[in-house]
Amino acid sequence: MISGVTRQIGGRSETFRMTTRAMMAIEDRFNKGLIEVLQGLESGFRISDIVALVSECAEDGKGVDVSRASEIVDEIGVTEAGGLLGELAEAAFPEAKKGKNAKGAARSK
Repeated sequence: MISGVTRQIGGRSETFRMTTRAMMAIEDRFNKGLIEVLQGLESGFRISDIVALVSECAEDGKGVDVSRASEIVDEIGVTEAGGLLGELAEAAFPEAKKGKNAKGAARSK
């Protein structure tokens, strides 16, 4: 199972996970491969992009609506949300952190 990242948000524990469902939804939403989307965040981002990614990874990878994801970003802040997404990518692709290709992830879509 893909590891998750848990945060205290609004007084309750919430787990985020970049599940296969979340990855597919992110690719569909941005019409790009997952690695390309994540690399795009490093070069510049829109707040709506951060909220969209949080939306797909929230609720243990089941996803939440954009309104709830906006509340989460408001609660933790944009900088923390960006850090959360970085941690989620590392949790989903631990091989990449070690310098190995995550089973062809760089070649996605």
